[in-house]
Amino acid sequence: MTSLKISFPIHLFCLPSAGSSASIYSAWNKAIAGNIKVIALEYPGHGRKIQQQLSNDPDGLAEQFAQEILTYGDVPCVLFGHSVGASLIWEIEEKLKVSRVDHNLILKIVSARPSPHFQSLIHHYSDMTDGQIVQELKLYNNFPNEILNNPNALDFFLRIIKNDFILSDNMLKKPIQKSSVPLMSIYGKDDPYIQNHEIMQSWQDFSEQWLGAYAVRGDHFYFLNPEILQDTAELIQNKIKYVMKKSLTKPVA
Repeated sequence: MTSLKISFPIHLFCLPSAGSSASIYSAWNKAIAGNIKVIALEYPGHGRKIQQQLSNDPDGLAEQFAQEILTYGDVPCVLFGHSVGASLIWEIEEKLKVSRVDHNLILKIVSARPSPHFQSLIHHYSDMTDGQIVQELKLYNNFPNEILNNPNALDFFLRIIKNDFILSDNMLKKPIQKSSVPLMSIYGKDDPYIQNHEIMQSWQDFSEQWLGAYAVRGDHFYFLNPEILQDTAELIQNKIKYVMKKSLTKPVA
């Protein structure tokens, strides 16, 4: 796409999906080349923050993540959100604007989350029974049978996933405003929740700088496949280079 080499650090902040932890992005730093550093954000009550209280408050989570992002310094940054995590990106952007008008958010990436035009496709998960949630989890190819077949482990996980499903439903109530920050979307071709390209292409209505919707191989958790992750990493790197080249060649007023 471009031969521009990134000679300064860029932070790629990644938000997990419902029920996941930051560890879902553990392979990303090896897949992403150059000076792009992958920083996986962690929800309270998940993974390395398991001792903290769970939260399904979008405003509070966005504020927490924005402040965490700012602690990494004055560095260009990218927000990648997968599934439920994608819905928080706009909230974080707004918090960054409040804390720092000249924030360095250069790109937003929505992964496997239908645009607001297709919200009817997103289930109101918080209304589901435990049995219905378990059936939903079975749609995820990566969900371990060790949890499904262990009552204690399943009870522990259901407490987390129910919280995250409430977060998803709460985000459906939050309007998404058009942003000036460049935006792209990515999804797996076999994702059972993304049945046609328009579902992801219609994110174009929420950015003044639309960079396209991209279908990669795989299902809802496409990037857990090492080969598909490598393809995804290359796509993201090329888009970051494009955005940086465009910003560096922008005429000075």
